[in-house]
Amino acid sequence: MSDEPNHVDPSSGVLVSIPAGFDIVPLNVAILDEDLLAQWSPTPAQVVGALSIARAKNIAAPGALADYREKLKAAERERKIALGLAVKKLRDEYGRGATMTELRELAYGVDERLMRAVDAYDDAWLLFEYAKDFADAVERDVTLLQSIAKSMRGEK
Repeated sequence: MSDEPNHVDPSSGVLVSIPAGFDIVPLNVAILDEDLLAQWSPTPAQVVGALSIARAKNIAAPGALADYREKLKAAERERKIALGLAVKKLRDEYGRGATMTELRELAYGVDERLMRAVDAYDDAWLLFEYAKDFADAVERDVTLLQSIAKSMRGEK
């Protein structure tokens, strides 16, 4: 089991890991529909607390995304190196009779290191995309909480 914190995706009911560097805003207001929000009456202290936490997570988002971006770049480098080595090995085996395109296609099916590198790249890409989505959700929470705070103060 992963050491990362988890939460339930409200749209699917699936338990998902929260990307490292992020956390759920306690009120998780971005998932609430307008009817539910209209019935909800948080205290000013709750709104201020949730807004403070959401802003802190929003400020931390670029750093967390940079970490995921670096892991994605490292996985991409490893994939390219593994492909180059696999193609060289196949070129040495089959000689000059096969084209580069044929050797690349064959490499993806027979070279274990390349298959692991492709899987690692896919995993890194998915984690980066999920982290971007999570950062967007936190940003939406901040915007929504700011709107709620303004309405509680009677601002327009």
